[in-house]
Amino acid sequence: MSGALRALILADIHGAADVIGALTGRYDAVIVAGDITHRGTVSEAAGILNALAKIAPVYFVPGNLDPPALAGYESELVKPLHGRVQQLGPYTVGGVGGSLPTPFGTPFEIDEDEIEGTLKSLRPAPQLLVAHNPPRGCLDRVGGVVPVGSTSIRRYLEERRPLLSVHGHIHEDRGIEIIGETVIVNPGSLRGGHYAEAVLDGVRVTVQLRSV
Repeated sequence: MSGALRALILADIHGAADVIGALTGRYDAVIVAGDITHRGTVSEAAGILNALAKIAPVYFVPGNLDPPALAGYESELVKPLHGRVQQLGPYTVGGVGGSLPTPFGTPFEIDEDEIEGTLKSLRPAPQLLVAHNPPRGCLDRVGGVVPVGSTSIRRYLEERRPLLSVHGHIHEDRGIEIIGETVIVNPGSLRGGHYAEAVLDGVRVTVQLRSV
């Protein structure tokens, strides 16, 4: 891969495989920040991830509405990131799936200690971080009011300073923010027709929000 890397950024698909056909453009990678299904199976998630792999190689974490076993799913063009670091062109990418506990008893919920431990296991520290749960105080407000972000993820971003950090989970707090030197993006729910595009060129990161 030479020149700038162009990535399609997705989250919160919730089983809406029909929206994939509306995604156009040429990309070097597809980055998926969880909730590929809505309480679905590994098989259902695999079908969606492999459909996305027809666009470009896929790098993903499961969300809280995906089965925890999805964290181990891998194919030739689909690479899991939960507790793992993968190579993406000249960049390293790693992540943490699931979310902090919710009132709804969703399939993949973990506490701050497990999030922190998973982040610490990422070696080398990734230049691109993918986490379903947003960091505390950044794109994390339910109903625009209640913050549900992770303090462990926030601290990790402040200390490790990845170039880009991709999140989902909170559909209504779609946006782009900056923490220190890190560009933070919640692309919004693909089920709702929202996504983002990122261009990485060395240490420069440009992100734009899009809709189908």
